[in-house]
Amino acid sequence: MTLDLIIATYNRAALLQACLESVVAASRPDGLSITVIVVDNNSKDNTRQVAESFYSQPGLTFRYIFVERPGKSAALNEAIAQTSGEIIGLIDDDEQLDPAWFQVVYREFSGDAKLAYIGGPYHPNWESAPPSWLPQSFLGAIGIVNRSERVAFSPSFQGMLMGGNAAIRRPVLEKVLPYPEHLGKIGKRIRSGEDEVIYHRLLEQGAYGLVIPDLVILHWIPAERLTRKYFRKWAFGRGISIGSQLRERGFNGPSLLGIPRPTIGISLRSIGTLFLGRTATERFTAQLLILDCAGTLYGRYFY
Repeated sequence: MTLDLIIATYNRAALLQACLESVVAASRPDGLSITVIVVDNNSKDNTRQVAESFYSQPGLTFRYIFVERPGKSAALNEAIAQTSGEIIGLIDDDEQLDPAWFQVVYREFSGDAKLAYIGGPYHPNWESAPPSWLPQSFLGAIGIVNRSERVAFSPSFQGMLMGGNAAIRRPVLEKVLPYPEHLGKIGKRIRSGEDEVIYHRLLEQGAYGLVIPDLVILHWIPAERLTRKYFRKWAFGRGISIGSQLRERGFNGPSLLGIPRPTIGISLRSIGTLFLGRTATERFTAQLLILDCAGTLYGRYFY
């Protein structure tokens, strides 16, 4: 079995160094041939030098691909087109692999020929202690994903396949490409949605995927993201991405102004909590829900 582990990166050479060190340190099963592809999305730092410093690692093949077109989605599209492994692994440059990550991927795909894709949890790697006001319903803003049960992905699943900790059979992924290059992180702009688009396409194809609790990555959470300002930008940016997707694929359920009614309802109810919430966390969560709805409206009609 062959695995292409794709790591898109932009101006984060120090984090990339730690990421690649964790890749080298991870246990590698017999029967799995691994190529690590660093996709440099037009970095201006020493990303290339960091990537090339790993070329001589025994037991692993390293490649460096430069993609000038901006955006993680563009980087992924180009890297997938230039590789050929049977399994495509996806992690981010600010993550570190659990030592058993490759073992888990090999175990799952070699044990079930029908399995098309897998995803797993993101455990936090804090730079500083989390603040007391941290809203538990918005942990996605800083990339914490809890996955404690082995379950199948489905339309009723409360979550989705996250592109920072996933492995997908190439023929399945190629059917749902390309990643939408108008969505996702581009430079310092906070956007999301590219993973959600791919996930919904996988569901539409009927591809069989599983949440694997022991497919673990550690996600770096810098202190600069532990601010209310960052959470506000993230909530509005996520809303823009969701609204853009609603415009493209529509929505079959009850809606108002082209937006799902539950989103509108939650936002309206949050106005009262914004002023009358008992705790700072409740009031801040209400603010984020309102921003999320506002971003959805903006993305639906103007983005």
